[in-house]
Amino acid sequence: MIRSSQVLTIAEVVAATKLPTSTLRFYEREGLITSVARDGAGRRVYAPDILARLAVVELAKQAGFTIAEVSGCVDAETGMPGRGWRELAEAKLVELEARIAEAERARAVLTHALECPDPSFGECPVFRGSVRAQISAMRGRTTPPGDSSVRPLSPGVRKTQN
Repeated sequence: MIRSSQVLTIAEVVAATKLPTSTLRFYEREGLITSVARDGAGRRVYAPDILARLAVVELAKQAGFTIAEVSGCVDAETGMPGRGWRELAEAKLVELEARIAEAERARAVLTHALECPDPSFGECPVFRGSVRAQISAMRGRTTPPGDSSVRPLSPGVRKTQN
């Protein structure tokens, strides 16, 4: 077991985080982490806070931050969010909410496809409405008002509409 007061070798960090050594070396080149020394065998060793630093990087990546963005807003001394993180986080939250909404629409289409009673899903009016809605979204506009003959899928819709 790793004690918080000891330095960690690169192998111990890999074992604790399941990140490949190539990722740790990349993060080091990018300035996100630093090794404190090399052991007698020439292996990198890290301070006990390395796991928290890596957790911050991984959380930021999951939220859609690029490595350059993480590097620009993480304090080099502490490994925690530093100057400029709030503005970037606000923009990323908007992007993340859009990705979540897109994933929910995709889930609704797949759920409907699996449960659709129409023998030819490609002819299903709900699916066709979703296709039209996607075309409009791709063009950067919404479904024209008044087109209520077929409504696109929304999260939670599972059956064809009459």
